[in-house]
Amino acid sequence: MRNVVLTGGGTGGHLFAALSFAEFLRGRGYNPVLIGSDYGLEKKILPRYDFEYYLLKSRGIAGKSSADKFKGAFGVAGAYFKSLRLLGNIKPDFTIGFGGYVSFPVVLASTTRGIKSAILEQNSYPGKANKILSKLCDFTFVNFEITGRFFENAIVVGNPTRIKIKNFERKIKEPFVIGVIGGSRGSRSINNAMVELSNFNVNFKVIHQTGDEDYEKVKSAYQMNKKDWEVHKFIDDMEDFYKSIDFILCRAGASTLSEIACASLGSILVPYPYAIYNHQYFNAKVFEDSKAAIIVEDRNLTGKKVLSIISSLTADEIFEMSTRAKNLCKPDACKKMFEVLTVGRI
Repeated sequence: MRNVVLTGGGTGGHLFAALSFAEFLRGRGYNPVLIGSDYGLEKKILPRYDFEYYLLKSRGIAGKSSADKFKGAFGVAGAYFKSLRLLGNIKPDFTIGFGGYVSFPVVLASTTRGIKSAILEQNSYPGKANKILSKLCDFTFVNFEITGRFFENAIVVGNPTRIKIKNFERKIKEPFVIGVIGGSRGSRSINNAMVELSNFNVNFKVIHQTGDEDYEKVKSAYQMNKKDWEVHKFIDDMEDFYKSIDFILCRAGASTLSEIACASLGSILVPYPYAIYNHQYFNAKVFEDSKAAIIVEDRNLTGKKVLSIISSLTADEIFEMSTRAKNLCKPDACKKMFEVLTVGRI
């Protein structure tokens, strides 16, 4: 069985895209080896999967203080040299980076060794690391068409998702079921807005992923306000979650947006305000410009605001947003990347 290396992590968006592609490759006779960071979410998530994996002492640099950048640079250097050794042992057919601070040293080591290499830029606005790597790699994949303007030879493929069902059939009826997720770790501002929202009389239901830190607070508030809403620290079966809801309130990470598009979900998007280069806002704009979403900036997010938006939407309007979201779905991302990496074209 031939080996391939997939690297990425730090957040769920990078990690779950890599895992989705790993499952696709395994189904085609490859042995995916994942390389992540010892400081990222992957340390907790990867042991749940039956894949060979390695964790490097790699930290982020962008947006950090001078002292943290200095420490991070040493971490990147160490990760680069360890990656050279790992790749020499693994001997992969190709390496692909899915983003996050661990991708840079691994993909750089892959290009140094002359291994076929690629990156996937998931966001609409790319980071500096991928701009550098795109000049060294064999292929540069992008999720959004508008991202192509930042690279010389970008190939639009979409983004691997955990969504396996090709056609979600939405039948919107009241009472609406609203899904709420703030990313893999949760979002304090979204959680606080939902706690405030639970004080009002509403005619919809909620399924809410809070993350670990706010779980008890949110659950207690819902109980105190007599709201029979589902609360979860983390939701593993995202496809079942998406099938159970009619509309979603969430951040605007690239993987989340790819999933809700393929799940045919209209949305309220709350871009994370501290994302590097404000990329979540630019991601969200793609959906808002397509009339598949409504953007609410983090500083303006309140329970009252959420209630106002949802209360103003009819079943027909939510259905129309769902249809527009579906039009943004690129369900064959894994297939397209695989064809380019193995054949050289789509």
